[in-house]
Amino acid sequence: MNYILSILTLCALLCSFTRAAGPATNVLEPTNAAEAAEKKAAADKAVDEKYQQWKVTLSPEHKKWEETLEASLGAFYLPLHKQDKVKGTANAWDFVKDDPKLPRVLLIGDSVSRGYTMSVQKLLSGVANVHRAPENCGPTANALKKLPIWLGEGKWDVIHFNFGIHDRATPPADYEQRLEALVAQLKETGAKLIWASTTPIPLDAAKNQTPESIDERNVIAARAMQKNGVIIDDLNGWIKPDLAKFQNPNDVHFGAPGYDRLAERVAHVIETALPNAAQTNSAIKPSGKLENDGYGWEDRHAAAMAVKDKINPEIVLIGDSITHFWGGEPDGGKMGNRGLQSWQDLFGQRRVLNLGFGWDRTQNVLKRIELGELDGLDPKAIVIHIGTNNLAGTAQSRRNTPTEIAEGISLIVDRAQAKCPNAKIILMAIFPRGQSPGDPIRAILADINQCLAPLAKKPRVTLLDITTKWLQPDGTISKEIMPDFLHPNEKGYTVWAEALKPVLPK
Repeated sequence: MNYILSILTLCALLCSFTRAAGPATNVLEPTNAAEAAEKKAAADKAVDEKYQQWKVTLSPEHKKWEETLEASLGAFYLPLHKQDKVKGTANAWDFVKDDPKLPRVLLIGDSVSRGYTMSVQKLLSGVANVHRAPENCGPTANALKKLPIWLGEGKWDVIHFNFGIHDRATPPADYEQRLEALVAQLKETGAKLIWASTTPIPLDAAKNQTPESIDERNVIAARAMQKNGVIIDDLNGWIKPDLAKFQNPNDVHFGAPGYDRLAERVAHVIETALPNAAQTNSAIKPSGKLENDGYGWEDRHAAAMAVKDKINPEIVLIGDSITHFWGGEPDGGKMGNRGLQSWQDLFGQRRVLNLGFGWDRTQNVLKRIELGELDGLDPKAIVIHIGTNNLAGTAQSRRNTPTEIAEGISLIVDRAQAKCPNAKIILMAIFPRGQSPGDPIRAILADINQCLAPLAKKPRVTLLDITTKWLQPDGTISKEIMPDFLHPNEKGYTVWAEALKPVLPK
């Protein structure tokens, strides 16, 4: 027996040795720098040959764009671009075939701008032809040399541009002078110009990076743009409250969610500047967080996604801060839970999901539905109260008309029914606001609610108008139910709860 075991052990060792030694006769790794360079050159040559073969198949216009990229992208980005084209992978420098019916937009900027280019293109699909300058544009000194190449031959309707990270060591006076010169050249295009403030950078002495250098250049740039009547897209202010969440650690760049976040702002500012902006109904275009007021929109969405399946709700509430502040899950935190007694009296032990988000407009609700907040749910009822914030015109979103708001609400009803076909939709007419019956917003709200009336004819939709229940006999709103004449307190939420009792399914 010992003899047999010894033989087996020897065989195992020989097999092990053979496996370990075998590949050594086939080593593919380079053994020195020269060999590594040779192998890389061979690989690059193979990719280039395939790229050139692909290029032959292109239209003259597309081929010309690729030749521009070959002359502009440089030793770092050009090989990456060629690899993408050989693999059939899209990137920020893809050729854009214009739809002649749409305006043309040009994005100029560094690698941060490159990072959000494709997301902006997606958000403005069907709205504008969004192009990108054919390189990582670098500092202002480079722009002054290359701008004619970047502008090309076509007419631009909007140009969105930024220089800052690569100018962090440029003397302030020189930076301002170069910006002035660039703006003068850009104005000659006749395009509407949008300057993007430079996004924050971390402290890195080795790279000569200081946050203060960007702050200083943003002040200089703002002064130059205001002087020249250029629109300012404050990307720095937009992303700064959520910087820790979206920016890569110790890096000027962002991950995909960060670039998507920047793209939402860029696309919105561009869209409002387009020649046909007045014809676009922003109330029906899904959008993430719009107001940069410290409200944790993404955090609330994440909380909703985390609890929705656990709750498996019988009832879902969709709305803005009026809904958010009532109660339920996800927890409303320090701003919410203002109507806990009425919540308990109405819902008791029923499973309820509160999808109310502060500052939400119809377009925000559409985005949340798109992001999956209703996916996989089968509630008996969905209560919708949204639209009052669409009447607030800010730098981030224009004020909508009653017809536009009603169209946005109608689309929400459609999307909710598509996601939850068994649910009864209880659509609330928008609550009155403003203390006096003579407040102009009262008449506008009445117009919106009148536009909602046809929705009551849709299957499984109940339109519930409780406007009069909020009002005193003289038409005023009492502070006892709405202390700020907009958001209910416990007494106010009791008004809403009593109105919902008879229409909620058992």
